[in-house]
Amino acid sequence: MAEVYRFLRDVPPTDAYPSTILERAIGLACLGDWAPLLDALRDGDDCGAAAAHNAVTLIQLAQVGESVGVTSMVDGANATLVSPLAETIGGVSVVVSEPEYSTPESIAVGKYEDVPRVRNAVSGPVGGVAQAGVVHGDVNLSLLSSPPVSVVPRQLPAARELFTGRVTELDELDRILAAADSSVGMSATAVISAIGGAGGVGKTWLALAWAHRHVERFPDGQLFIDLRGFSPMDEPVAPAEALRGFLTSLGADRKDLPTDLGALAGLYRSLVTDKRMLVVLDNAATTEQVVPLLPGTGSCTVLVTSRHRLTGLVVNHGARPVSLGVLSDVEAHALLTASLGVERIVGEEHAVATLIRLCGGFPLALGVIAARARIRPHQPLDELAAELREFGLDALDDDDPAASLPAVLSWSLRHLTSEQSVVFGLLGIAPGSDLSLPAAVSLTGLSPARTRKVLHALENASLINRNAGGRCTMHDLIRSYAATTAHHDLAESVRTASLRRLLDYYLHCADLADGQLPVARGNSVRVAPEHQPAEVPKLTGSAEAVAWLEAEQVNVIAAAELAAEGADRAWLVHAWQLPYTLSRFFWLRADRSTWLRTTETALKAATELGDPEAKFVMLFNSGIALAQFGRVDESLARHREALEVARASGDANAQARALTTVADMLQGLGRVDESEASYREALEVSRLAGSRWAEANAHHNLGLLHLATRRYGEAETWLSTAVDMYREVGEQCGESTCHADLAMLQLELGEHEGAVTSARTALSVASAAASPYHLAVAHDRLAIVLKRQGLSDAVAHWQRALALFTGLNAPEADQVRARLVR
Repeated sequence: MAEVYRFLRDVPPTDAYPSTILERAIGLACLGDWAPLLDALRDGDDCGAAAAHNAVTLIQLAQVGESVGVTSMVDGANATLVSPLAETIGGVSVVVSEPEYSTPESIAVGKYEDVPRVRNAVSGPVGGVAQAGVVHGDVNLSLLSSPPVSVVPRQLPAARELFTGRVTELDELDRILAAADSSVGMSATAVISAIGGAGGVGKTWLALAWAHRHVERFPDGQLFIDLRGFSPMDEPVAPAEALRGFLTSLGADRKDLPTDLGALAGLYRSLVTDKRMLVVLDNAATTEQVVPLLPGTGSCTVLVTSRHRLTGLVVNHGARPVSLGVLSDVEAHALLTASLGVERIVGEEHAVATLIRLCGGFPLALGVIAARARIRPHQPLDELAAELREFGLDALDDDDPAASLPAVLSWSLRHLTSEQSVVFGLLGIAPGSDLSLPAAVSLTGLSPARTRKVLHALENASLINRNAGGRCTMHDLIRSYAATTAHHDLAESVRTASLRRLLDYYLHCADLADGQLPVARGNSVRVAPEHQPAEVPKLTGSAEAVAWLEAEQVNVIAAAELAAEGADRAWLVHAWQLPYTLSRFFWLRADRSTWLRTTETALKAATELGDPEAKFVMLFNSGIALAQFGRVDESLARHREALEVARASGDANAQARALTTVADMLQGLGRVDESEASYREALEVSRLAGSRWAEANAHHNLGLLHLATRRYGEAETWLSTAVDMYREVGEQCGESTCHADLAMLQLELGEHEGAVTSARTALSVASAAASPYHLAVAHDRLAIVLKRQGLSDAVAHWQRALALFTGLNAPEADQVRARLVR
C-alpha cells in the first residue's frame, strides 16, 4: 500500500484532501458507495487522474472494513493507536480494538445505523493485506511516515582562530574519548566547566577546538546546538525544539514529527543508535535541558558546555567534568601574539605584560583587547594598557553584547534568585582576596546553613570558586562586576551594614587569635566590636591562632584599609585596632615591611580619631617597626612622641613602655648614659604602675646594656631576674631571647657548660612558643656556643637557623650565612 502513502504525501498539508477525502473515502467504502468520491476526485483541481488512481487504492484498502463499523482517527501523517494489536498493510498500520457497541454510533461521514456484523472468513496473508483472523471491533488506520533520508550532518561551527594553549584540558578530553573507546557500552559524556565555567572563559572555544581535531573519529556526523542557557535576550532552547532540529538534520520530515517530548527523544535515540557521532550541546542552562538530548548509545560522544556545574549530569548520567581555568601568562601571551603578530608584540613587551596581568588570563578580556588593537593598528599598546588600568572592567565594555565582558557576565545573573544576587554583589565589595564561611555569614547576615546554600548556588553558576578549605574566591574581573552590581542594585544602607558586620568579624577573630600568641600584650587595649559574630573559628592554642592569622592576614589588612577610607567615621576604630591585633604576629614572623605599612596607615586613622590611647599605641608600634629597618633616629622621634602622649594622659604603664623603647634607641645611637637613665626611669614607673611585663622588659634591657659595656656581673643579675619575670607573666618569646642572651654572657665568662644549657633552654622555650624567628635566634646562639667549644654540631644548627631566617626574609640570614663560610 505504498501508493496510499504517496497519495497522502503528495497532497499539501494545507489542502482539504488529507482530512476530508480520507474520512469520506472510508465512510463511503463502509456503505459500498464510493463512486461519488471518485467523481469528486476526478473533478478536483489539485489531484487529477493520478490522485484518483491513488484514491481507488485507498478505498480498496478501506474495504477491509466493509460492513464493519469503521472509525478513522487520521490527522495527516499521524494517528492515535488505540490498541497494541496491530498489523501493517504496506505503509498503513491497521489497529484493531474492541468497540463499546457491536454497532458503532458514528463513522467519519456521519451516523449510520444497523450496520450488519460480518465475520471475515479469510485468515492469514491476502495479497498486500495482512489480517489476524476475525476482526472484532474498530479498525484504525494510522499512516506511517516515510523512512528518513540518510543524512550525515556536519554542523560544527568553525574553530576559533585565536584558540591557544589548553593542553591539559585537551589531553583530558582525549583520555575520556580513549576510555570510552576501550569500554564496551561506556558513554563518552564530558561536561566542560571553568572556574566553575564563568562566561567568557573559553568553554565553547575548547569544545570546538577539540571537536575539529577529532572530527574523523565521528564519520556518521556531528551535531551542534547553542542551547542559549545564558543569552542576552532569548530564553533557553526547549529540549523538544532542540530535538526537532536534530531530527530534521538527521533527515526526518519536520511535519511528520511527534509532539510529545518522550516520543521525540525516543526517535532521536533510535536514529543515532550504533552511529559514531559527536553531539556538542553548547551553553546549557540546566541538567534537565540536556538529558533528553543525550543519545542512548555509547557509540556517540557528547560535549556539554555550561556556566553551571551540571552536577546532576555527572551524578546520574556518568558525565566526566573537565575543569577549565583561566589562561596562564604563557598562553595569554601566545593568544595576543597570534592576534597581533610577532612584530607588534616584540616592540611592546612591557605593555603586553601589563595587559596580560590586568586581564587575569580571561580569554574574552584578552580577545576584546586584541580586537581593539587590531582595529587601531597605530595605537601603542601601552595606551590600551593605561586605559584598562584606569577604567578596569568598564574598559572591556562594548556596544556589541557578545564582545562586552560586563554584558557576558550579566547573563549569568538572570538565573539567580534575588537573595543570590544580593550575596553576589556583597561578595564583590568584601575586602580581601577570599572569604571563609564564617566571614561570609557575617557579611550576608544569613544563617550558616543558608549562607552555605547560597554560596553553593553561586559556585554552581560559576560566579565563585571554593577551594579545598571551603574559602570563596572570585576572579578579579568577576569581582569588579559584582562590585558594580552592588553599587547599582543595593541600597547604601545594605552595603554599609554588611561591611560593618564583616569588619566586626575580623576584629573579633583577630583579637581572639592575637590573645593566643606566645607574646604577652604590653598594654590592655580594649577591643569590643559592636556585632558579635554568629560563627567564629575555634582557636584553642597558639598553633591554631597562627594558622588563622596566616590564612586571614591579607583580608584583615584589606579590612583595615577599607575602614581607613572613612566611609563611616565609626570605622576608624577598626582602622587602627585591626593592625594593632596583627602587630605581634608580624613581629613573630619578622614581616617588617607589612608591619610598618599597616602601622603607618593605622597611625593616620588614630590621629584623625583623636583617641589618646589609639595614638599612643600606633606611635609606639610605628617606632618599633622603624627600628627594625635601622631607622633609629625616626624611631626615637616616634617613641618620644608616644612618651609625651602617655604622660599627658597619665598612663603609667604606657610611660614605662615608651621610656624603655626610648632607651633602646639611645643605646643604638651609642648614647649609653642617656639610655641607662631612661631604662632605670622605666623600671621605676613600671613598678609604680604594677606592670610586671614592662618591669621584666626593663630588667632585660638593663642586662643587655651592662653586657654591651662588659659589666658582666651586673648583667647576669639583670638577665636572670628578667627570665623569672618573663616566665611569671607567660612571655615565652621574651624568656627565650633572655636565655639566649644569658648564653652569650656565660660564654664571655668562660662558663661553657652553663652557656650550652642556657642556649638549649632558649631553643626549647622558642619551640614551645611556635615562633620561627625566636627559634632561629636560639639555633644561631646555640651554634655559636658549640662552635666556640670546637663541636661539629654547630653547622647543623646554623643551617637550621639559616633556613628559618631565609623563610622569614629576615636580614639575620646574611649574618648566619657569613658564619657558615668561615
